[in-house]
Amino acid sequence: MSLSLIIWILLNFLGIFVSNHMEEKKRNDDLLVNSFQEGNERAFNDLVSRYRKRIFDMILKMVRNREDAKDLTQETFVKAYLGLKNFKKESSFFTWITRIAINLCINFRKRERFRSFVSFFDLKKPLLAEEPSPRDGRKDELSQAIDAAVLSLPPKQRTVFVLRYYQRLPFEKIAEILGKSEGGTKANYFQAINKLKQSLARYRTI
Repeated sequence: MSLSLIIWILLNFLGIFVSNHMEEKKRNDDLLVNSFQEGNERAFNDLVSRYRKRIFDMILKMVRNREDAKDLTQETFVKAYLGLKNFKKESSFFTWITRIAINLCINFRKRERFRSFVSFFDLKKPLLAEEPSPRDGRKDELSQAIDAAVLSLPPKQRTVFVLRYYQRLPFEKIAEILGKSEGGTKANYFQAINKLKQSLARYRTI
């Protein structure tokens, strides 16, 4: 048996295994959702335990601030709790709650840009150049550049980039979450990659 055939067989087996695992996880989620909708409040706690870290990690990559990510994660699960009674299971629970988190992140970024705009015109004194504090000096310049580059992406491109690059979701799943075509999702991702390459060219990181 040739090496290429062995690799092909292994890849197909892995694909089947991953697909079966995802289906099993969805069935378990559906059982918890059904249980919650029937009045078992503890079922929601199980869903939170299952997805809290994953949702937090995604939000952190979207907003690039840990405290804001904690607040938005909490807000995501509050919204999910309030809406779960009416959840129709037309998509998986993960898809549904990811959409909630993404919408909160996009709205948060809009509010932050508005606050920055208002605070600029509310300044009573002219801006003065200040020496960086020791704490600021410790923050890695590359990390700051990556944060700025990701935040500068348009919302759709930033969302697709985070879901694909950091969350490792397949394009098919990202398209389902965003309600877009798979082709359009891929286009957004590669547009984001090209913009990040340009923004971070001096660091040669991507």
